[in-house]
Amino acid sequence: MNKVSIIGSGRLGTTLGYALLKKGYIITALSCRSLSSAKKSAAIIGKGIPATDNKEAIRKAEIAALTVPDDSIKQVVKELRSLDLSQKFIFHCSGILSSELLKPLKESGAEIASIHPIQSFPIKSRNSTLFKNIYFSVEGDKKAQQKANEIIIKLGGHSFLIDPKEKPLYHTACTVASNYLVVLLGLAENLLGEAGVKKEIQDKMLLPLVQGTLNNISKKSIPESLTGPITRGDIETLKTHLHCLKNHPSVLRIYQELAYQALEIAKRENQLTQKKIRKIKALLE
Repeated sequence: MNKVSIIGSGRLGTTLGYALLKKGYIITALSCRSLSSAKKSAAIIGKGIPATDNKEAIRKAEIAALTVPDDSIKQVVKELRSLDLSQKFIFHCSGILSSELLKPLKESGAEIASIHPIQSFPIKSRNSTLFKNIYFSVEGDKKAQQKANEIIIKLGGHSFLIDPKEKPLYHTACTVASNYLVVLLGLAENLLGEAGVKKEIQDKMLLPLVQGTLNNISKKSIPESLTGPITRGDIETLKTHLHCLKNHPSVLRIYQELAYQALEIAKRENQLTQKKIRKIKALLE
C-alpha cells in the first residue's frame, strides 16, 4: 500500500507529499480547489497529477491524505462518501477535529484515522526534514492506527495516541507554543522599536536569545530553562518593567499574566523563598 493522493495541496499537503515521495511512496494525484495551486505543488514534488476533482484524485490511490483546512473536511467527506473506498486508508491532518468526521468514508469501506504532525509549515517546500524527530498525534480505527504509525516511522517521526475528546485542549497547547511565540516576539519587537532600536536589527537581536532558550530546553527541561527577574526574585527589576509598561496597557496585562505563570514555575522548582513569592505576587496583583 504505497500509492498516495493528496487532497488539499497547500503548504502541509505539498511538503508531506514530497516527504512521502522521498520515502518510497508513489504520489498519484494532488487535488486542490485551484488548478494552478495543484500544478505548483506537482512541480515542487516532481510527481502527481494536478487536479480539482477530489473523486478522480482518490480513485487510483490506496492512501489519501486530507490536508485541506479544518473547515473543509466535512465537504470533502460529502464528495467522497459515494465512492467505493474499500481497501483504502484515509486520514485527515487536523489537530483539533476527530477522525469521527471521516465516519461516512468508513461506511463506504475505508479505514480512517487522524494524523497530526506537531510542526509548522510556513511554505510549500521540499524540506522533508520537517517531519524528522517530530511527534504526531494519532487516533482512529485500530488497523488505521497501525498504518498511521507505519507512515510516521518512515517519515522519521514519533507517534502517540490522543483521546479524541482531548484534542481541543491538545491543539490549544500546540497553538500557544507555536503561534503565540511569534506574537510575543512581535510584541518584543514593538517595544524595541519604541526604545529606539532600528527595525533591521530587531529580529537579529532576538533570535539568538530565543534559540539559546530553546537549546537550554532541549538539554534540560522547560522549568529548568526559566531565567530572568522572576527566578532571581529581582523585585526592583520587576517594578521597573511594570512601570515602563504603564503606557502600554495591553502589553502590561500580558506581561503580568506571564510573570505570574513564571512565578508558578519558580515555586514548583523551589527557586524562591516564601517571602519573595509573597512580594512578587503583591507586585503583580
